[in-house]
Amino acid sequence: MDIKGKAAIVTGGGTGIGAAIAERLCSAGVRVMIAGRREHRLESTTESIRKKNLEISYRPTDLRDAKACIALVQSTIDVYGSVDILVNNAGVLCLGRTIEDYSADDWDQTFAVNLRAAFLLCTAVLPVMKSKKNGFILMISSDSGIHYFPDEVIYGLTKHGMNDLVQYILAEYKQYNIHSVALCPGLTATEMGLSLNPAHRENVLEAETIADWAVWVITQPDKINVAKPILISPMYDPGIN
Repeated sequence: MDIKGKAAIVTGGGTGIGAAIAERLCSAGVRVMIAGRREHRLESTTESIRKKNLEISYRPTDLRDAKACIALVQSTIDVYGSVDILVNNAGVLCLGRTIEDYSADDWDQTFAVNLRAAFLLCTAVLPVMKSKKNGFILMISSDSGIHYFPDEVIYGLTKHGMNDLVQYILAEYKQYNIHSVALCPGLTATEMGLSLNPAHRENVLEAETIADWAVWVITQPDKINVAKPILISPMYDPGIN
């Protein structure tokens, strides 16, 4: 699929995988709106990408706020005229305890960012994509959405939920030429990933690698349906090895 000139939203776009995907999309000619809570990170990423004469904007957004999610989509339409690509990348960690030790607040806060926001953004962009009979929704999930690692039940459930949301989108909107795919990376050298990798091992994934996969899958021909989650594993994976 030719994505030059299309408009995209990338959540969690100020750092890590989100920033890398935003840069790769911009380099491919996409007009990108990045969103997240930390405005200084969004501003820094936007300035860096604009120095390359690429088109990008940002909107500070608390994805826990349903109205803010809807406003993000409307703001993107106001700026770029449409939303053709949605990358649900924003996420928070909630790890390190057995099931009985998690609280209702742990559940609410993690689901609000990792899954509820992704769902709300989908509800806002799907009518736009449906009217054009074209669109792509990419979920940056996790290997925790495929495996069942101990001590991360809430985080894992949000990622399993993202993968399942992809299947519901395909079931209901494939007839409108709307594609959806889940990328499920393992340990990645990002700010979040390094919190799980204090030794800073070198043979983990890089954010740019995930971004390359993201652009590759988004640009596949319309006739191709990537229906299953794509697991991208590093050579070192502490959850498995």
